[in-house]
Amino acid sequence: MKLHTHIRLIGQPALADALERLSTAPSPAARLLVVYDAERPFVERILGAAGYTDLPTQAHLLEWRGEDGGLDLAALRHHLGVNRVMLFGQSLPALGLHFQVANYFPLEVAGVHFLIAESAAAISRAREAGNNGPAAALWQAIKASFMFAP
Repeated sequence: MKLHTHIRLIGQPALADALERLSTAPSPAARLLVVYDAERPFVERILGAAGYTDLPTQAHLLEWRGEDGGLDLAALRHHLGVNRVMLFGQSLPALGLHFQVANYFPLEVAGVHFLIAESAAAISRAREAGNNGPAAALWQAIKASFMFAP
């Protein structure tokens, strides 16, 4: 029996696609990466309330949906030089992240601060329907670890 017929190689997604889709050209001053699935205006309002008033120089925004496939988040984060990552509506394994954490619970892994949240569209819809629970939990998490500090 030949072993090589039973080996399946798993490739890493190309970084170039993610870099092309960033909201602005990479800024060396930006230390926050936000990967969201929808509702960019909602994400921008949240960031504005957290003190990110000049998004092109303070944060990298990347719209990435499940149907876009995997994303090598570690390579992207390293390339951009960020140490804070917010993820809205993302599959952690599809991003190459091999940990589990409850939504809205800030977590530090290897010097990088992560905040995982449900879809920005779901948070926005819940808020419009009068359910402020997800938005309040998100805001508490942002206040704990993700406020802009010059």
